[in-house]
Amino acid sequence: QETADRLRVCPVDWEMAALGPGLLDLAALIAGNWTEAEKSLMALAYHQALSGEGSWSPTIDEFLAALNCCRLHVAMQWLGWSAEWRPPPNQAQNWLDEALQVMEWVMRTA
Repeated sequence: QETADRLRVCPVDWEMAALGPGLLDLAALIAGNWTEAEKSLMALAYHQALSGEGSWSPTIDEFLAALNCCRLHVAMQWLGWSAEWRPPPNQAQNWLDEALQVMEWVMRTA
C-alpha cells in the first residue's frame, strides 16, 4: 500500500493457503480449546448465517454432516503433519481424539 509519504508492505505466509469450503475454517476454529457448548454455538451461528446467504442453505443435519467431514479432514491433516514438530503446550491439540469424536458422531447418526 503506497501513500504520498510512505510505503506499507504486508507479507503473507502462503504455506497453508488453499482454496476450499469455508467449513474447513470453521472446523479448524472449533477444534480449539472451546467447550462443547461454545463449539455448538459457533457452528449454529455459522449455519444461521448460511441460511440468509442464499448460495447453500443446508438443513442442520446436512450442515453438521459436512462440518464433521471437515473436522475429520483437519484432524487427519494435523495427525500426519510432522513427527518432529511439537506445538507450544498451550496450543497442543489431541487430533486423534478429535478424529475419534467425529467418527463416534458418524456412527451415532448413520
